[in-house]
Amino acid sequence: MKIIVKLVSVLLLALLFFVPFQPAGASNGHFDGQVIFGQTFTLKSGDTMDGNLLVFGGSADIQKDAIVNGSVVLFGGILTVDGQVNGDVAVTGGQVKLGSAGHITGNLTTVAATLDRADGSIVDGQVYNTATTSYGANGGSNPPVVTPPIVPTPTFPWINRIFSVNVPDTLRSFWDAFSQSVGLALLAMLLMLFLAPHATRVAHSIMAQPLTAGGLGLLTIVVAPIAVVLTAITIILIPVSVIIVFALIVAGVFGWIAIGYEIGQRFTKAIHQSWHPAFSAGLGVFALTLVARALTGIPVLNCVGWLVPFVLVLAALGAVIMTRFGFQMVASPAESAALLPSNPPDQKPG
Repeated sequence: MKIIVKLVSVLLLALLFFVPFQPAGASNGHFDGQVIFGQTFTLKSGDTMDGNLLVFGGSADIQKDAIVNGSVVLFGGILTVDGQVNGDVAVTGGQVKLGSAGHITGNLTTVAATLDRADGSIVDGQVYNTATTSYGANGGSNPPVVTPPIVPTPTFPWINRIFSVNVPDTLRSFWDAFSQSVGLALLAMLLMLFLAPHATRVAHSIMAQPLTAGGLGLLTIVVAPIAVVLTAITIILIPVSVIIVFALIVAGVFGWIAIGYEIGQRFTKAIHQSWHPAFSAGLGVFALTLVARALTGIPVLNCVGWLVPFVLVLAALGAVIMTRFGFQMVASPAESAALLPSNPPDQKPG
């Protein structure tokens, strides 16, 4: 349920992001509102603002008896609402202070932002909050929802005494590992319908230069967080940091599928069969993922079991980068040496 709420919050915030750039119905057809960069915006008591308000890296203060006829979107700052906003409010990476006279007629959405609500504050729409909320003494006009008590999971003492395991937890872990393996296997089968040559090049590069691929993958996971942080510091470059993270995830998953595809291919050759690449990839990825989850889930191997999947992920990530997502072939040192001429034309015999 929490994941669904977060996805809805991000979606609403993304939709609200484009609201200020749309015409507000003005007669001249241009943007009717204000965009603030790194400054403080104050709508004094008794004033009325027609249009949307977009704030980047600054603060906004809607004082008591002030009215905003539009939506308010704020990135990385503090929004104080003690007046009335006739629209939606969305804040990310900051703080929302809803005063006792604050009134929002639309929805209130916060992502990675704290919400401080005073007594008497009103939100007519829905409140999508992914962080902590501080309420007043009486909880405002929209008090927090009471969470029902958690029903304990039934246990089986006689089975636990015999096998010394927690049956519900074990079954849940097995189901998680099985469902994840099946999901990745289905994804691999789908990708192999279109990207089988690319996966072949990635897998070949891992077999040809495993140390280079693993080293490049390790360097990537060390440098990538630094690049993400540096781009995220500047509000305008936040989409770039999101793209970097997304590209790394896609590269890692595709490299993992390429390794599974190589395993499936070798299995089919061992049994003297010729399967479609989709079936070989599905079988290989399913077995690889299931074994990796077993290595990380067995209590005896918890200390060292994660090393094998971690090394494979490094090699997979590095191989995808080396081959430019499978568009470039990487040869082994032996293959490269075989391609070189034994006696270059410009070299004269001694």
